[in-house]
Amino acid sequence: MNLNQYLKHLALSMGTTVLMIALRLLRNVLLARILGPSERGLFALLSTLPDLISAATSGGLNSAVGFQAAKQRPMGLLLSQVLVFGCLLATMLTLLVVALTREFGNELDITRQLGLLAWLLLMAVPLSVLKSGLLTLHNASGGVVAFNILRLIESLTPLLLFLALFWMWKSAALEAALISWLAGIGLVVAVGWYWLKRDHPLRLQWDRAGQNELLRYSARSHPDLLFQQVILRSDYLLIGALLGSTALGEYAMATAAAELLFIVPEAVTTPLMKRLLQQEEGIERLTPLALRLTATVMIAACVSMALIGEWLIVTLFGEAYQPAYPALLALLPGLLGLCYVSILRLDLLGKNRPGSISLVMGLCALFNLALNLLLIPAYGIVGAAVASSVAYLAVTVALLWLYCRLSGVPVWQTLIILPSDLVPMRQLLMRKAA
Repeated sequence: MNLNQYLKHLALSMGTTVLMIALRLLRNVLLARILGPSERGLFALLSTLPDLISAATSGGLNSAVGFQAAKQRPMGLLLSQVLVFGCLLATMLTLLVVALTREFGNELDITRQLGLLAWLLLMAVPLSVLKSGLLTLHNASGGVVAFNILRLIESLTPLLLFLALFWMWKSAALEAALISWLAGIGLVVAVGWYWLKRDHPLRLQWDRAGQNELLRYSARSHPDLLFQQVILRSDYLLIGALLGSTALGEYAMATAAAELLFIVPEAVTTPLMKRLLQQEEGIERLTPLALRLTATVMIAACVSMALIGEWLIVTLFGEAYQPAYPALLALLPGLLGLCYVSILRLDLLGKNRPGSISLVMGLCALFNLALNLLLIPAYGIVGAAVASSVAYLAVTVALLWLYCRLSGVPVWQTLIILPSDLVPMRQLLMRKAA
């Protein structure tokens, strides 16, 4: 993959991600204004739990099937692993978690507010695992177009369906939001399965040698995904338990505004996933270039968000969410660091270093939990944001050091756009204009 081809794929992914973020932003605005902080917090908790539960049972599975898909392994074998070691185990853990929570967690306000809605996780968790597996298989096998379309379906379907359901049942807004969310995941699964079957032989199969190889890789990378979810989402659980659903709703809006900036690393990594995992020729130039592009754009994006963030939150989500702005400011330094992580992680997985990544994530997850327990009682959602930001930066520094040591790339070549990067980008733009 030459530089010009990568820049073309980057432009395509950037455009797709912009549209996807716009759809999600519109949906977040509607949910914030219709549900209010308390019910928005409940929805945020329910939509977060599937990722945490699936990470506990099959965290390394996506890394393993992605790595194997990039190596051209049979899709039927890989999908069988997702169904058995992903969906089945995640469903069993979900049943256990919901039963234990309802039996022993009734004294928590958040448990009483969720009520029977918690049982929806029995459907949401396996669907989320299968959706993530299908997206990984498409992207890792080079299906960038299919991957982007599926992500658009995931963003558009819940928005349209929520509007329709809320129009019919205005008194059941939370239920409408949950149904539309589940329907969006289900449609991505159906279309993703059909598309994968159309492009690849998809006979489900069980091969002991292939299974053992995949499980060994998965076991080494499992802690990586598990600890990654702990770093990203444990703050939701702790805020819900310690501060209540209203504070969680405010914090969810801070993260929703901050995560608009994820457009940059998502667009960069989508066309790179297969190349990073394969470590094909020229990757020693592409990875630093991707890091420089991402960091340069993210610096500008973070500064812009700091300046307009309060106006954005109040204008889009309403005055009730104004307390989210200080938390947003505290999240921005960490997000600047986090833009590196997705690129560095894929490159290191391609270098067959899942164990090293897991160690880094584990140490930073413990650090993050300690900071959350220390800062949330004292400083509320701002304390949670500070804890997350510090943990993100710690992960970034550790992975960047590991990447530079293994690849021999100087740190300064990963930090910001260099003059030599401007020539091929200008040539590409001139050709497009012509």
